[in-house]
Amino acid sequence: MIKTNLPVLFIKNHEIFPYCETKLEFSDINLKKTISLAENIYDNCLIVVHQKQGEKPENLNNINIGILAKINLKIDMPNGNMRISLKGISRAMIQNIKEEDMVYEADISLIDKKEIDPIEEIAMARTLRKSLENYIKVIDTNIFDGIRDIHDIDKLTDIIVNLLELKHNRKLKYLKEIDSVVRLGMLLDDIEYELSITEIEHQIDLKVNKKIEDSQKEFYLKEKLNSIKEELKIDDDTEIKILESKIKKLDAPKGIKKRLEIELNRYKSCNSNSPEIGIIRNYIDILLNLPWNKSSKEIYDIKKIRESLESTHFGLEETKERILEHIMVKNKCGSENLPILCLVGPPGVGKTSIASSIADALNLKCVKISVGGVNDEAEIIGHRRTYVGAAPGKIMSSIQKIGVNNPVFIIDEVDKMTKDIKGDPASALLEVLDKGQNSKFVDHFIDEEFDLSKVMFILTANYLENIPEELRDRMEIIEVSSYTEYEKIKIAENHILPNLRKEYKIDDINLEKKTLTNIIRMYTKESGVREFSRVLGKIYRKYLCMMVEGKELLDPNQYLESYLGVQKYHNNVNTVNSKGVMTGLAYTPYGGDIVKIECLAYPGDAAIQVTGLVGDVMEESINVSLGYIKGNYKNFNLNIDFLNKNTIHLHIPSGAIKKDGPSAGITIVTSMLSYLKNKEIPNRISMSGEITLTGRILKVGGIKEKIIAAMNKNIEIIFLPLQNKEEAMEISYIYKNKIRVVFVSNYMEIYHILFDREKN
Repeated sequence: MIKTNLPVLFIKNHEIFPYCETKLEFSDINLKKTISLAENIYDNCLIVVHQKQGEKPENLNNINIGILAKINLKIDMPNGNMRISLKGISRAMIQNIKEEDMVYEADISLIDKKEIDPIEEIAMARTLRKSLENYIKVIDTNIFDGIRDIHDIDKLTDIIVNLLELKHNRKLKYLKEIDSVVRLGMLLDDIEYELSITEIEHQIDLKVNKKIEDSQKEFYLKEKLNSIKEELKIDDDTEIKILESKIKKLDAPKGIKKRLEIELNRYKSCNSNSPEIGIIRNYIDILLNLPWNKSSKEIYDIKKIRESLESTHFGLEETKERILEHIMVKNKCGSENLPILCLVGPPGVGKTSIASSIADALNLKCVKISVGGVNDEAEIIGHRRTYVGAAPGKIMSSIQKIGVNNPVFIIDEVDKMTKDIKGDPASALLEVLDKGQNSKFVDHFIDEEFDLSKVMFILTANYLENIPEELRDRMEIIEVSSYTEYEKIKIAENHILPNLRKEYKIDDINLEKKTLTNIIRMYTKESGVREFSRVLGKIYRKYLCMMVEGKELLDPNQYLESYLGVQKYHNNVNTVNSKGVMTGLAYTPYGGDIVKIECLAYPGDAAIQVTGLVGDVMEESINVSLGYIKGNYKNFNLNIDFLNKNTIHLHIPSGAIKKDGPSAGITIVTSMLSYLKNKEIPNRISMSGEITLTGRILKVGGIKEKIIAAMNKNIEIIFLPLQNKEEAMEISYIYKNKIRVVFVSNYMEIYHILFDREKN
């Protein structure tokens, strides 16, 4: 046994058990001294003896058992009291108590744990827990959770005694008993004693309640209920009969009908003043109105579907072809293993309207929900009916409203879902979209299986990288790219303008292609045609007002500003480059654009200075670009001393607009080399690509938009990553014979063309 010396704390009317924590508060000056002694000298440890608090025991030699404890917390209260929190550690033998100035210290020996056969110990622990579990069922408490995995009966007995409501004197007997097996026997006896008392109380209650027979009670209550209804002239038989008729006629699985009958019986017996009656009735109505076996008849006329897509959407050939393939496979092979389609593209390019056109062509109903900003998974899979204001999720609510179980279901803005403490809606959406699970989809509110496998889900998003990874894995991504100016003009001529003429009944306006181009460039800034359509509508409204007021009708082709005001946007002009200025290509939410990257050097300690509000990704590209140049200064014929003693200042104009993205690397390197080698790069040359420290050029996105921007800015030569060649060749019909595209895999290829020889 380990021997040591510790201060003694005498307490009254409290028990401190090993493995348990107790809070005490006292004002006695001697006890405060004892606590301070333990705190300052004995590492917060002391021995607790259950005697009269603050008083010297009559016979110190009679004390032989105490509890070794540690002070976890000490607080000096404003009223002068001291509050402490003690954690019991183990029992200890007290051999000698000494007193000095009313502060006690004792020689103690820690008691060795009794050796018990492991199998016997587990059996005893199980027996104790089983007895305690029976006791818990009777007194209805939750103390069982904290001891479920404890098999050490020395620890288990102390924790349970501390939790049970036993008398103080009885608990003191447990404290003084060092044999854990004996304590276990005492506990079993005490629990059995409490159970026998509880059983006697239960029997007494039964005898009292049995004075009224169940059958007589039921008869009496029914007669009383009928009398009340008679007096109030209430007739609810008609409503019940209507509900019974609806349940009988409902085309639904047997399990659903059985559930409805159970809920109807609850509704019948429920008190009219009970708040539960409204919840039950609402639940019955929702189950009755769900289209369990009601479907629309699909028409798979591929010619009609193709014509429908062509008539409503100009361009987007690849997108339309993939959708047609999806529909044909669904017709021939069923929908069991078909991937979920996700249309990804900028706003206004027609993602949602394409899905609506599919529904019309297939003779299916179409329903749309938006999950942008949703952060609560209950909005997808419903709330449980135990909550106030519970309702089905967006999926089942929409299915109920549309009235069929096989609609085209558009889930919009999946890239804008958020995840926080309320839940993870993206993970909840997995069960809805997964063909292996959604045939037995269970909404928490409805609490019954519903077959979603017949639903044709089509998702939309603006940014592919923002779609949750777990969703992206289960979907087939179809990228819907931006419209070119040519496509926008064709859409205006074939769709927007005819609709406006019909809506405003005006045939006098004939907008020329040049006017439409000016509107696109000076009054809209978008990838789609949504804003373009609004601006054209504004022209027709102004013209209509002039007609009604009898004013002079101005030709929009000549007086565009009279209709639309001063031009709204000033596109980046492809000005002549000077030394250190390079024209790059960028992708924005509104399509492609050019960006001028400027560079110069001056004496300074910093290696590089960056201005123009760039993001983390672009700042990394800038650092990599400078590292690449310094690492290859010999290949570029540069003076390394000049690079080390000067600050390279890189600026991307329009400082109020944040620039970011992994595609400016080669443009940054070229801008730096242009300044360092005193060589101007013509503004008819542009480029886009990311660079590594070894000069390797990596693939970038937004190729179509960037090429279109280059064409609009009269650029003749574009350098693009070799990895983008296949993607660029697919849209070669756009730039063929108009622009030269040079595909490169290493920056030295660009360097040899632009700097090694006079060939521009």
